[in-house]
Amino acid sequence: MKTKSRLYLLLGVMLLLVTALAFASVATIWRMRGAGFAVIKANYNSITYMQAMVDVVDTEADPAQRQALLNEQLALQQLNVTEPPERAATDRLALAVEAHGRAPDDPVVMTELRRAIAGVLEVNRAAIVDKAEAQEQLGNRAVIWISFGATIAFVIAFTLFLSMPEFFVDPIRKLTEGIDRIAAGHYDERVALERNDEFGHMAERFNSMAAELERWSTSNLAQIMAEKARAEAVINCLRHPSIGVDDQQRILFMNRQAAELLGVDAGDLLGQGIDVAAKRNDLLAFILKATGSSNFKAVVGGHEQRFSVESTPIEAEQTTLGTVYMLHNVTPYLERDEARTMFLATISHELKTPLASTDIGLGLLERQRATHLTADQAAILDDLRKDHQRLVRIVSELLDMAQVETGKIKVRPMVCTMKDLLDRAQDNVRSATAAKSIQIIRRAEQEDVRVHADPERAEWVLVNVLANAIRYSPMHGHITMGIMSVPGMVELSVSDQGTGIRLEEQGKLFQRYAPGSDARHGTGLGLSIARELMQAMGGEIALSNSNQFGTTFILTFTAV
Repeated sequence: MKTKSRLYLLLGVMLLLVTALAFASVATIWRMRGAGFAVIKANYNSITYMQAMVDVVDTEADPAQRQALLNEQLALQQLNVTEPPERAATDRLALAVEAHGRAPDDPVVMTELRRAIAGVLEVNRAAIVDKAEAQEQLGNRAVIWISFGATIAFVIAFTLFLSMPEFFVDPIRKLTEGIDRIAAGHYDERVALERNDEFGHMAERFNSMAAELERWSTSNLAQIMAEKARAEAVINCLRHPSIGVDDQQRILFMNRQAAELLGVDAGDLLGQGIDVAAKRNDLLAFILKATGSSNFKAVVGGHEQRFSVESTPIEAEQTTLGTVYMLHNVTPYLERDEARTMFLATISHELKTPLASTDIGLGLLERQRATHLTADQAAILDDLRKDHQRLVRIVSELLDMAQVETGKIKVRPMVCTMKDLLDRAQDNVRSATAAKSIQIIRRAEQEDVRVHADPERAEWVLVNVLANAIRYSPMHGHITMGIMSVPGMVELSVSDQGTGIRLEEQGKLFQRYAPGSDARHGTGLGLSIARELMQAMGGEIALSNSNQFGTTFILTFTAV
């Protein structure tokens, strides 16, 4: 029999017994309550009426008044006859009451009246006694049958209480123990359940699965061990120190380079939780807490080296199996970058001297252009002046960038008004705007707002942004500047009427050496330096929008 059918049968029998017992109990109680309750109440009322008539007879009231009270009680009794003998007794009482009305003072009549009253009392008292005995017998029978039914129900329920848990729990316990043994790697485990129900089928399928696992483990164990050794050899051959953590936050592997860097024995940490392992090594704790890319310094071979940490998740088809932490020695790259920065600073500084000399020479020639130079020579002189200015700008930007990279450039924020900053910047580009007949429109009703900024550096940023706007604006165009206050900040917008910046160039606009749409006009360092300076002053510069109708930059300053 199936387990479900067996369970339904046992519970059905139990439910049937409980229902039958409850029905018998309710039926008996209802019968005991309704069978004689109303009649017994009527008997009690008759006794009450007769007692009242006895009280009337014993009083010294007026005969007419007494006769009226007797007639009243007699009428109530005649309406309350419930026992067969009670009818005759009531009729006798009616005759006695009628005789009392004719001769209220006759002793014989009074005696007969008392006897008639006593007869009615006796009939009702006897009826109450008989009904009480009948109810007692009915109660005794009900107790016997209910006790019998309850005993049978208890025996069956107690039997089920003892047998059902063992029937269901014992196979589950055996299967659970078998599963635990299989999970521990004991693939020779078998579950013995000689049953023809679902549990027996489960045990049969479990044993089949265990047999397959045992066969698989026996045939593939050597191959698995060989693959494990090969994987460990590959990990140890990695040039970069590498640490693997599984999805249970346990150290999965650590190659030889990582163990040497950390100064630990990799075998002691494999399989340990990262919380426990991190407590034993501070550097390991830092590496395991790294997110994305992080840098740190470590002494290797007596020399300080800088490493970057790159954490990469181990992705499966539908889940993440763990994380690999790979350490890259970036010291050579940093040294080369520092050498490049120093070279740029040196060459930029050295170029300033010959550029200053050529500026003096060009100035002398420009004084003679009206009297001693031909038109062609004047044109060549103009081209030389433009090239000289471009070289000065390039050298200045390279020098500024070198100072930013080496940290030598300093900002000294102080309280300034936006009006002072805009006036100084506009004065610096006045000649450039005049050359192209460009008008600068300042739509700034809040120019008196105060901000934290280094006046010199802020002026450099504003001049750079305005110079770009002038360079790409058409002749007779205009540049618009507006100020807007936001909580804790002041935003300055600079909009031109140029051709805009191509979409593919907007993402790298603030990168170093990334020129705008025309590389002939600069090195691509201006906006990068501007962002460095604005961030150093606690602000920011960003591209707001750019299309074929112009470009808008937003410069954000910290409000006072």
